[in-house]
Amino acid sequence: MNKRVFVLLAGSFLMGFLSSCSENEGPGTIEEQKVLVKFVAAPAIEGAVDAKMLDGLNAVFTEIRNQDTTHCILDQNGEGLVNLYKGTYNIAIESKVRNTAAAQTDSIVLSVRMENISVNQTGQEISGKLNVFPVNASGNNFIFSEVFFNGERNTGIMMHPDQYIVVFNPTNETLYADGVSIGVANQLTWAPKELWYDSFYPNSVPMPGFITVPGNGTEHPVAPGEKFVIAFTAIDHSKLVETLVVGGVEKVIGYDHAVDLSGADFEVYYGPESGDVDNPEVPNMLLTENGDAYFTNPSQGKRFAASFSLQPRGYFAPFMFKLENGETATIDKFVADNSKPFYHVIPETATTPADTIDVKIFAVPTEMIIDGIQTSDVPQDIKTRTIPEAVDRGKFLVSACHSQELAIRKEVKVGEKIFYQDTNDSSKDFVMQKGQNAYPKGWRDK
Repeated sequence: MNKRVFVLLAGSFLMGFLSSCSENEGPGTIEEQKVLVKFVAAPAIEGAVDAKMLDGLNAVFTEIRNQDTTHCILDQNGEGLVNLYKGTYNIAIESKVRNTAAAQTDSIVLSVRMENISVNQTGQEISGKLNVFPVNASGNNFIFSEVFFNGERNTGIMMHPDQYIVVFNPTNETLYADGVSIGVANQLTWAPKELWYDSFYPNSVPMPGFITVPGNGTEHPVAPGEKFVIAFTAIDHSKLVETLVVGGVEKVIGYDHAVDLSGADFEVYYGPESGDVDNPEVPNMLLTENGDAYFTNPSQGKRFAASFSLQPRGYFAPFMFKLENGETATIDKFVADNSKPFYHVIPETATTPADTIDVKIFAVPTEMIIDGIQTSDVPQDIKTRTIPEAVDRGKFLVSACHSQELAIRKEVKVGEKIFYQDTNDSSKDFVMQKGQNAYPKGWRDK
């Protein structure tokens, strides 16, 4: 072997040796590259998690480049130490645990999702937001937690103005109420289908009108696990005294079963010509109504003008959808995009003349509806569904008109926080409470 060949071979051997060393270097071989990191899982909702739920949670660190995983077991404070190679990681916790604040059978989900977290030095502390929600209440948008439409009878007088709606944030993120809209289905639940019904349902839900929380999109934050109240008249109804003529006799009437709604966050106001009361301290919902809307009352054989209202027997079922914001231009565009003419000729009969139905119908696409309750009363039940089963598979029935019965979701307590069951089945999710709740000024502080 000549000297030139030997040098080439030696060079090749050296390059091969160096190459093989380089390939073996990296995560899994050189301990000096590891750094000690502290991870803290802080609950997103204060008071929703206790030590028993945190102890033993497994946080999984996945290195993005090679998908290697490292586990970090947390203590009862939600803290843990982990040795990691320098790099970029995704961090995840996904655990179903027993809800120590509720029944033995109840479970909650604890989760963390963090992406592209850089790990680069010993002593580094990483904090992750621990999301907490009941298994049967894992909503991703606003839901109804209370709907009081059933009115009450005070001294024999029927009362509607203390109707109200409570909207709850079931998520682990701050949501904005701006643009939250509530409508009622135009079809009577106990009546046969309107002529236009099959042209819309179940892909969309016609409505005679709706109310919208005003705002530019970020004016009204609602924290996780918090709620806001919409009163139809935001006053203390329990102090209301009226002079009415009953049976030809003038009487002073006090509404002894009514409650204080002066602390509502928003109010429905129908305008000065309606005789409605406006509380200037409470912001008004934006009211949008369809002047063409009607419903047919089969018991009377005639059509009636329809507007946005909560019927005390629940014949017009409520539902909720969300617009980008609560600005007039946004609402007007939504109405323009979701209005459809309906024309129908009713032929002449031996007893009735020919007639035509030529109206404009607002119809909300079902995919936009974030919550709804199929309502009616026990005597009439549900003859025609108005809330698609994709929104509500069940129904909530009051016993009779003006019985002071509140539709309220079943509570699920997690730690010190109250959540509400949401399985899209109002037969299971809602219970009937006799008597409504009061929301006076300062109710959040009590």
